[in-house]
Amino acid sequence: MITELRRYRIKPDRLASWVAFFHEAARRNEAGGSQVEFAGVDPDTSTFVWLRTYTDWTEREEFAMDHVIEYDVTFLETAIHREGGGLVDVPWPRQGERPGSRGDSPPDGWIASMRQAWVRGESDA
Repeated sequence: MITELRRYRIKPDRLASWVAFFHEAARRNEAGGSQVEFAGVDPDTSTFVWLRTYTDWTEREEFAMDHVIEYDVTFLETAIHREGGGLVDVPWPRQGERPGSRGDSPPDGWIASMRQAWVRGESDA
């Protein structure tokens, strides 16, 4: 299971429209096989954050991204998840390919920003 933490800075005058849109988008995500775990808003910075377990949603991407100033994605490795009302431990560290290890390209019309995050490689640990 792969989980994404997504953060979007929304155009301030479109925050209410975004939240209304996302109510539907969350249900479409779930209908498409992913599960929205959390969504929240920081109205002071017009930032929307959500957490989902993973399968992609692209059908309404153009409409969604028209609201967004910038976004970032953090892939999380599952250590514990909820199943059937209870918590299930997942073997960790994860074996095999890491979540997000294959490059995710931005939507059409978007480019990568100049900001980058760097992490220490396993051989340097």
